[in-house]
Amino acid sequence: MKEKIVLVSCPFDGNDCKEHRLVINRDFYASQNYLVNKEYSRSILALKNAFHKTNELEKSTCVNCAKMFRTSITQSLENIHDDLKYMTSGFFGNRRFHPSLILAVNVLKEMRNEG
Repeated sequence: MKEKIVLVSCPFDGNDCKEHRLVINRDFYASQNYLVNKEYSRSILALKNAFHKTNELEKSTCVNCAKMFRTSITQSLENIHDDLKYMTSGFFGNRRFHPSLILAVNVLKEMRNEG
């Protein structure tokens, strides 16, 4: 599994967030796999789980990394949202993906309120 979140520099060698990064990367990887299989709702929920895991990084030394992790997760969800919006709009839009679009909108709102 390729890690989406990789530490480049940390005064504590990433020991304070090792378990968190493991879960965040696992959820990122799952999200990408769900996207490949067009399981958009599951992909969104995997990103939501990863986002919530970053909120557990409360040590002062982890604040900046947690913020960066949340930004990366939010950007991934925004990309999914944009894709879903495109796929569901227009004359040939596929309404089948509309529930996933609504989920993406709601999860993005939730992330922005927490972020």
